[in-house]
Amino acid sequence: MLRFFMKANEVEEKDSFGIYNDSGKKCYYTKDDFMTTGHRIKIYMADTITEIGHVQEKNSLGEARFEFSARGDNFGDVIVRGHNVADVEIDYNNWRIEGSPFDWRYDVFMGSLRIMSARQTMYMIPGQALSMTNTYIIGVANDSDALISIAFALALFAAKKYL
Repeated sequence: MLRFFMKANEVEEKDSFGIYNDSGKKCYYTKDDFMTTGHRIKIYMADTITEIGHVQEKNSLGEARFEFSARGDNFGDVIVRGHNVADVEIDYNNWRIEGSPFDWRYDVFMGSLRIMSARQTMYMIPGQALSMTNTYIIGVANDSDALISIAFALALFAAKKYL
């Protein structure tokens, strides 16, 4: 299982994360796009300004809806109805959540196949000495689902934060 470690940047932007692999190498980073209507988190390749994905708030009555996209394709939405964090729907490829999505203790399945898992813990990212901090750990079963799983986890993060 491929693992990524998401660490919130200290002071910069409000939705800014560094995303690292198992060896501590930065793979991606995120930034809040304040120039859009609604909340938007852009995902970039490390050490570049190449946007490769995003999470975008979509306005709808009585629900929080965040679209997640990667490499130019809109994949689906995370929907929270009536400001109830227990009522989360995923509009993407028959994905479903088991666990507590807003406490970062959840698994995502497609049928009986586990696509990804997410946990929050105090963790020192390899190669990031003296940086013990709350870290979001994303486990991805298939390499080809890595970027969409990161975008999905950020959509859940945004749904909780901006609900």
